[in-house]
Formats: sequence, structure tokens, C-alpha cells
Amino acid sequence: MLSFIRSEKGAVSVYLILIIVPIFLFQAVLIDFARVKLAERENESAVKAAARSVMSAYDPELQAMGLYGLGVKQEDAERMFREVFAKNLSGDVSSGGFHYIDTKPVDKDVRVTPVYSLASHVIFERQVLEDMKIKAPIEFTLEITDKFRKSGTTVPFQQGSQFSKEAAELDKLLDQRENELDETWESSEELHTRTSAYHMYYTARIAELDDLAAQIGIHTIDEVRINLTNVKNQLQSVRESITNLNMTIASLSQAGAQGAAGIQSIVESRRALEAQAQELMQKQNELERLLELLIKYAALIAATKLEVSANGNVMRDLQQTIESALRNAKLKNNEVREKLNGIHQSSGSNPSKANDAFQSVIVYGDDYFYNYQTSIASISALFSAFQEIVDSVYLYTAENTLKANGANGVYWTRSNEFYAKQSALEKVRMDKNEAITTNKREQKNKIQTVLDQAKQSIGACSVTGERSGENELYTRLQGEGRTGGNKGYYQKYREANAQESVIGSEVAFDLEKSEPVSLHAMSMLDAFNQAAASLRNELYVNEFALTKFNYRTYGLEKDPSGQLKTSNELVDPSSHALANQEVEYLLYGFSSCAANITSAYAEMFSFRMAIRTVEALLDPKKELLNIGSPLLVLLAAAAEGAFEAFQDMNKLIKGESVELSAKITSSALSLTYKDYLRIFLLMHSNNTKLMARMQALIELQTGKDLIQETTYIQGSAASSMRLWFIPQMMKLMEGSGLLGCKVQGNRCQFASTAAVSY
Repeated sequence: MLSFIRSEKGAVSVYLILIIVPIFLFQAVLIDFARVKLAERENESAVKAAARSVMSAYDPELQAMGLYGLGVKQEDAERMFREVFAKNLSGDVSSGGFHYIDTKPVDKDVRVTPVYSLASHVIFERQVLEDMKIKAPIEFTLEITDKFRKSGTTVPFQQGSQFSKEAAELDKLLDQRENELDETWESSEELHTRTSAYHMYYTARIAELDDLAAQIGIHTIDEVRINLTNVKNQLQSVRESITNLNMTIASLSQAGAQGAAGIQSIVESRRALEAQAQELMQKQNELERLLELLIKYAALIAATKLEVSANGNVMRDLQQTIESALRNAKLKNNEVREKLNGIHQSSGSNPSKANDAFQSVIVYGDDYFYNYQTSIASISALFSAFQEIVDSVYLYTAENTLKANGANGVYWTRSNEFYAKQSALEKVRMDKNEAITTNKREQKNKIQTVLDQAKQSIGACSVTGERSGENELYTRLQGEGRTGGNKGYYQKYREANAQESVIGSEVAFDLEKSEPVSLHAMSMLDAFNQAAASLRNELYVNEFALTKFNYRTYGLEKDPSGQLKTSNELVDPSSHALANQEVEYLLYGFSSCAANITSAYAEMFSFRMAIRTVEALLDPKKELLNIGSPLLVLLAAAAEGAFEAFQDMNKLIKGESVELSAKITSSALSLTYKDYLRIFLLMHSNNTKLMARMQALIELQTGKDLIQETTYIQGSAASSMRLWFIPQMMKLMEGSGLLGCKVQGNRCQFASTAAVSY
């Protein structure tokens, strides 16, 4: 044994074995590693091919609208995925030839997972953009806005909108100022009325007090009362004496002839006492009357002081009321001045003719308010001086009477002077305001007459031949509209995108009141200028709405040759369940045809009215420019604009085109009903609501639930390959992360995932 170990025979063979075996092992591992990587790539390619094949089964009905969604059920998609995946593996190749790899599918690991659907606004918008960027190049989507820019409407629109805004703001300030001045004058008239009444009243009172004082003289109540008591005592004593004398006479009469001589002398004494009693009674009457006069005088003095004090409080309250209203009027007058200065500065070097109306607006000088306030203050102060004199006088002597009458006449005279001067100014002011108010009322009535005619001409949904089942269609779109009621498609797609599902639109138009309609119409011009100034994806979404859905005049519009326009779309919007009203629904989102059509008509009328009003403002009536009310100028222009807009609307709803403006534009530009819808979609851009409504209409028309219409899937599958050489060696490599598969027995299993979207 030892000799065998020490023997050198076969050393070369052993050496070669030690060299060749590692090389063989390395080659075996390398070959299987290469096969694994090739099989891994094949597995990934097969998964991607299978996923693409599944996505090729798109819904043809949605594709006609430019949208792509998976048109097969989940189980069919997985079956298709499994078949395509298996056919793209080497193990599916027919036998008989040499196959470097023999990958076979692992059925239990085949899975198709839908990720996104057409219900997602992000996905929906992306597909819309892809569709419309091919069909509606940027030159087409900007057709209307470019036409407006090139036609030179930007500056007139801006000037018209700015004029209406400034006229409305200024008119509000003027109304506030004039209301304060009206309140001031109303209180001033009351002040004058009271001063006249007070003067008359206190003139009579002073005369009465003077007369009483003349009768009373220098007597006092206490003095008269003492004298009256003394007289009454004396009178009582005399009467008692007369009674005693009468008793004496009666006694003497009974004595006969002996008492006759004594009776005569007693009778004489009684006569003397009776005469004295008569004098005392007369004196008592005089003293009692004097006491009554003194009491009356004292009461009148006290009452006069109380009355003049109360009247003084009334005068001061009126003064405070007048000064407060006058102060507010002055503040508003200053705001009017500042507003006019701002308008003059912002009008630039080329203002419109209508801006001349701002030149005639009356701004009162500070001296007007100063004179007004000082006059009221002086009247109040003079009455206070009269009050002080009345409070200080207790005895109306000739001197005091003269002083009181003088003070009573001074405040009255000052009040008359103020009233005579101010009433003339107020008459001019109020007459001017009345003329402005009357003219405004006339213009508003003219506008209202046209608005009433327009409301009668809207036609609701009669133009669409409203169907009996239309309410049911809107219920499916919008839900039942009550708390806890069934939700419609619109709410479903809003909630699917985590958005509030409020029915209707924040855009509301009506033709109810003339002035708000006029002002709102003019604000639309500025909104259009701002909307047309930027380029956004919304333009493509809007074009999608106008090409895939119908509207009021769909099928009525004609091409330049006079033939009815036809749609080049794969889907015919005229065949939709909601006929001639879909775009209006997309814009306003109300739950009835009438509400949506009416809103579109009202907004279109307002837009045309705004344009016609701008035309009228280019050449305003001169007599209105000098009246001092820019809002009146605007209302007069709006009255003309409303009449012209009504004529325009009669053409537009018939599918005819109407020239934008012969006075504003530098080139001919005619727009149709559809063009105005395009403008409104641009102005009221709200893609989330618009897309939810489009999704709702698509489901209503096709019956396809877009939540189930998959646009993005993840396909997962696994395959396995037999290892040729040493699986255990490959098992050792599995933990290194280099292998990319999982060794199970003599096979290596691969798992791949692929994501595909439209």
C-alpha cells in the first residue's frame, strides 16, 4: 500500500484530471448560466408579448370615440395571456430539432392585474390629448382665439369691460354719496321746520310771560299770600262785628220805645262795617287773582325752561345726525374724486369716447361741505344761546323780554337764510338725480323688454323634440337628486377620482334683471381676453367634446357651399340618446335639457349683448355724456346692444353664422353657435367636471362602465427550464443574486412581470 502511494505511475493522468475536471465544471456551469440568462430574457419577452396581445383586444365601440379600453373580461384576458405566453416559449416549438433551451410555462403563476381604467381623469385626459393632437393640431384648436386676436378685438373688449366695471363702481359710490346727502337734507329740512315752529311758539310764550309780568309787577307769591291772609282775617272780624250788632238791634227792638234811640246809632255803625266788609272782599278778590297770575307765571317760567331744554336736545341730535351724514357724504365724495383720478390716469393716451362721461361727473368741493356744516352748527349754537337766555331770565321785564325776543329771532333768521340758500342747491342736485334715475329706468325697461322677448324665444328643448324618456336618461346621468337617492354616472366618476359630486355648475346665467345682466355681460369680455391669452391642454379636451358629442344646432350648420356639414368621426353624435344637448350638458351640468339649453342661450345672448354694447360705446350719445352718470351711458349702450343681440340669437340658434362685429374688427369674422360653445368651454374651463360629464355621457351612450375599461395592466408569469449539468452548482449560485431564477430539482424557474398601457 505504501509502495502504491509512493509510486509515480499515472501521475500525468492524475495531473490531467486535476486540470480538466475544474475546466469541465466551469464550462458546465457557464453553459447552464448562459442558458439561464437566455431563458430569462425569453421569459421576459414572452410576458411582454402576452401583455401586449391582451391589450390588443380593445373595445371597438370606445375606439370609435378615440378611447382605448380592454374589451374582454378578466378570465378571457388571463386565458389569452396564458396562451400567448406559452406560444412564445421555446418549449412550445415542435419537437425533432435541437433546442438550446426548453422553457415551459408554470400555469399556477400566470396572472393579469388591471391597474388603471378609463374612469381615471389622468388616463382619460391623456387618451383624449393623444387622439385630438392628431385630429386637431394647434392651429385648429386656436382658430377662434387667433381670429379674435387678428381681428383687433382685444383692445375694444378690454376698454368696454373696463368702462363697465369702472362705471358700476363709480355709480355705487355716487349712489352712496347722494343717499347720504339726501339724508342730510332731510334732517336739515326737519331742522328748519322745527326752528320755524320753535320761533313761533316761543314768540307767543314770551309775549304771554311779558303780559303776566306787567300785571304782577314786583309782587311775590309769599307777599300776596300774607296780605290775603290778613284781609281774610279782617273780613272775618268785621263780619263777626256785624253779627253782634244785628243781635244788639234785635234785643233793642224788643225793649220798645226806650231802645229806639239806641237802634239808630247801632244801624249807622253796622252800615259802616258793611262798607268796610265790601272793601275787604274786593281787596281779597284782587289778591286772589294776583296770586293766580303769580302761580301761572311761575308755572310758565318752569315749563318754558324745560321745553326749551328739550328742544335744545332735539336741535343737538339733529345737528349730530346731519354732521354724521354729511361726514359720510364727504368721505364718499373723496372716494369719487380718487376713483375719477385713477380712471383718468389709467385711460392712457387713447381713451374711448365713452370715457368722456367721467368728465361730467360732479365732485363737490370741500367748501360745499364746510359751509353746510358751519351753517348747521351756527343754527344750533344760536338756539343754545337762546336757551341760555331763557334759563337765566325769571322776571320778564321790558329789557329781558327784548333780549329773549332778539335771541329767539336770531336762530330763526339764520335758519331761514341757510334754508333759502341750500334749498336752491339741493333742488338742482335732486332734479339732476331724478333725471338720471328716470333715464336709467327707461334704459333698464328697454333692456328688460328685450330680455323678456329673449326668454320667450329660448325655446327650452322644443328644438330637440324632447322625448318622454329624457328624464330617465338624466336620472341615470345625474342621479335622483335627493339625499340618500340613487347616484348617477356623474357622481360615480367624480367619486372614483376622489372629487366632490355636486350637481350643477358654478357657472349660472339668467336673463331676469336688466342691470345685472348688462354688467355681467361686459365682464365676459375681460374673461374671454384672459382665457384666450394662454395655451392649455383644455383646448384639446374642449375640441374632443365638440367633435364627439352633439349640441343644439348640430345638423343645422352649413358649409360655405350651402350644404349641411357632415361629421367625419367614426361615431355619429346625432344618433346619441340625448339629442342636440350634450355639449350644453357638459358645460353647465344641470339635470334637465331645459336648464342646460337655457343657460347656453343666456350666456350666448350675454356675450353677443356685450359685443353690441361695445359697438354702441364706440359712438355714445352726446347728450348722455354730459349728464354726469357713466352707468347711464353704459345702460343706454346696453339697451341698443340687447336689441341687436336678440336679432343675432335668432340667427345663431338656426345654425347660421353671425359676423362678430362690423365696427370693432379689422377683418370679417363670423361665428356660429358651435364657435360660441367653444369660447364658453375655454372661458369656464374645469376639466375635472367636464371629464366626469363626458365619462357619464359615454357610459349612457355605450353602456360601458369605464371603471371596468382597463387601460393599464400588469402581466405576471413564470416558466422553467431543465438544467443540463450540475443543478447543485446552480443551486449554490442562487443565493448570490446572479442567477435570476429559482432552482427546483433539475429545473430553474423564472418569474417576470410586464406593464402595458394604451
